Amino acid sequence: MLPTRLLECRLGRITNFDPSREQAPSEFKYEGSHPFALLLPSIPVRTTEPPRSTLPPEPVDPRTRIVADPDGISAGAAGRPFERVVDYWPERVEMTTPIGGGAVNMIILQPSEAQPGLVDMFMTKATDAVTWDLDALYSGRCKLASGGAAAGAAR
Repeated sequence: MLPTRLLECRLGRITNFDPSREQAPSEFKYEGSHPFALLLPSIPVRTTEPPRSTLPPEPVDPRTRIVADPDGISAGAAGRPFERVVDYWPERVEMTTPIGGGAVNMIILQPSEAQPGLVDMFMTKATDAVTWDLDALYSGRCKLASGGAAAGAAR
C-alpha cells in the first residue's frame, strides 16, 4: 500500500510561458507565492495501466482532495471531487477536477530534480492535456508529510 500523503506547497504563477518552444524550468519567471495543500490517501500500488483518457475513469477515493487553497488559484477546484487520478507515486501523479464549461483543473506531481526530497507540482486550468489557460499556469515545490500528520489531515 502507498501511505497517505499530505503535500504542503508554495506555488507561483508562471508569467513567461512560451507555447511555441520548449523551455527549461530555469527559464520561467514567477509571480506570487501561494500556499496550497493536497491530500492523497493510502491506496494500493498500481499494477496495471490506467484507463485511456477517452474511457471512463477509475473510481477516485473521495478523501483525495485539495486541503488548502487560501488564494483560490485552483480555478474553483477546491471543494470539488477529483474525477481522474493516475497515481504512480513516487514517479508521477496526474489529477483532474471538472470546473465547468468543459474545463478541468489539472495537477501533475513528480519528484524534484532540482531539490531532491521535494515534489514538483504543476497546476493549470485546461480544456485538454495540451490546451492550457496561459494566465493560470502555476508551478512550485511541495514538502511531503506522511504518517501521523498526513493521516490527521485525511480525517
